[in-house]
Formats: sequence, structure tokens, C-alpha cells
Amino acid sequence: MQNKTWTDAALLDHLQKAVYLELWTIPLYLTAAYSLQVPGTNAQVPPQQVTVRGKKNPNRSREQLAFNNIYSVVVQEMLHLELASNLFNALFAPKGYSPKFTGEWAPRYDSFPSWIAVNKPVKLGPVNPEQMSLLASIETPEPKTDGAPNGPQDAYDSIGQFYKAIEQGINQRWNELYQPDADHRQKSEFADPQYIRDDYTRFSSTIGGDSRTALKQANEVLQAIIGQGEGNLGPVIDSELRPEDANDLEDRFSHFARFRMVQAMLKFGGPLKTYPTTESSGLAAAQQQLTTGFTSLLSALEKGYAGDDELDLRSMWALPQQIVAVWSAGGVPQF
Repeated sequence: MQNKTWTDAALLDHLQKAVYLELWTIPLYLTAAYSLQVPGTNAQVPPQQVTVRGKKNPNRSREQLAFNNIYSVVVQEMLHLELASNLFNALFAPKGYSPKFTGEWAPRYDSFPSWIAVNKPVKLGPVNPEQMSLLASIETPEPKTDGAPNGPQDAYDSIGQFYKAIEQGINQRWNELYQPDADHRQKSEFADPQYIRDDYTRFSSTIGGDSRTALKQANEVLQAIIGQGEGNLGPVIDSELRPEDANDLEDRFSHFARFRMVQAMLKFGGPLKTYPTTESSGLAAAQQQLTTGFTSLLSALEKGYAGDDELDLRSMWALPQQIVAVWSAGGVPQF
């Protein structure tokens, strides 16, 4: 890889791309998860993640098992979006910048982000072998053959390599950029440092304090993103990066391992029951409601991390019913 020097502009660009990347995964994974016709669910009562231990558990079905594995990844991607946005603001909020979620930074689903050199078709779709291959490719661990970062690059061989480059940039530019006494506009919706044992152990979603403490927190944030997802070389997540709740069985495993589990279910058990794509008269209205809801979410995220407003996630929690409504009307949800 070409040797380049980290600058403030290069790090700003990479942190914005990290925010985009984490946001980009969420509709892909939600669309797949809610394509599943989990017994007892419908457009008015979307599936939820429920415990299915034991073969006699009344909630147990192949569709519920697959939903749990995919949806549990979504929740951690929401956390990663929060972490990436907080990391951005820890360094650049005092300089008048904030993460962008709209316009050119609204997620698109025609290809991989241009800075990740993965040549694989991208589309939104239901749980099937083709779509699970796409989701697994996003979370594939960084190859051991990936070279060490040599400054910022235009494109990276893997998402894991991209985050290693950000780690290098942060450690090189931290002392010049970080302002301890500034307003960093941090949010904590998915990992509250006041309730560590109820969320994630050994790392805080917010970054602050003196420079040395904040840099340690920033590196822990990066390790959480890498260790739960694309940078985890083994199937099990380190105990410091997962919830302590024994019922959170899926969250003990990497994102790649969870998607591989669904791939194995399809390979050895046959197709899972998903909504048929036979368009009905209600499809246009259902898709319009989803489009409006997702647009509202992007606007809320942008305003929240800019400090213009509290982080309003009501539009995020409304997405499940809106997505299932599109599926049940015979369409593939579009974002």
C-alpha cells in the first residue's frame, strides 16, 4: 500500500466513512430479518428476538432462530453507529463538524462503499443463500494476508483493514486534535457507561475526560467495533466485548459466525419461510410510509449528533412494522 501521511482532513473523511458504513449495514440486515415469516407474527405484530433454548420451547422455529441471529447483529450495528458517531464528535465536534446521514451520505444499495474493495453485487432482499452470502461477505474477518496500514488509502481490502487504518490515524493525530474541555456531543443509547453490567463490559460508548483517558476510551471503542464484527478471527466474541446476560446467547458470537449459522440452516435444512414477492395494491402506500420513516430517522440522527436536538429514535423503533408491511404487501423494502 502506498505510504501516505495522516492529516486532520484525512481522519475526518475516514470517520465520516465509518459512520456511513455502520449505518449502511442496518437496512440490509433489517430487510433480511423481517422477510422471515416467524410463526405468530405479521405486519401488525413484527417478529421480536425471543429466547428459544430447548427443543420444546413453544417459541422455537427455524425462522425464529434465523431471526434471532440476524436481528442480534442489527442491534450491535446500532451500537457501532453510535460508537463511530461519538468517535467522530470526540475529535471534530469542537471544530464545528458533525457526522452526516443525509444527502450524499444517505445509504445506497447498488454496490459496496467505494473505499472497501469488495467486488460483490449488493441489493436488498430476503433470507436466502444468495442474500446470506452477501451479509456474510460484509462481516468476513480481515484476511491474514492484509497488509498493515501505511497512512490513509483511497480503498481497503477489507472492512477490518479500514478500521485498522482509522486506529492508526487516531493515535497519530489525537494529541493535536482532542480538546478535553470542549462539548463533544456524545450519545449513549446502546451502551450506557452508568450501567455497564446491563450492557457491555469494559468499554464506554462515550469518550471524554483528559487526553490520555479519552484516547484509551477511543481505542476501546475501535476494538469493540472490530472485535464484535469484521475483525474477529474466531467465532466467539471476547468476554469483555459482550453482554454479561446469560440469555444473550447470540451476542457471544461474532457477526460472521451468526450469519454462517443461518447459512448452515439453509444448506442443511432447506429454505426458510419468507414473504412472497407478489405485489398487491397496498405496496405503494407501504413503501411510501417506510421511505418517510427512514428519511425522518436520517434527519433525527443528523440533528442529534450535530447538537441541534436530542437524539430522537422513535422513527428507528417504527421501522420493523414499516418493513414488514412492505414485505406483506408483496414488495422488497427499499431505502
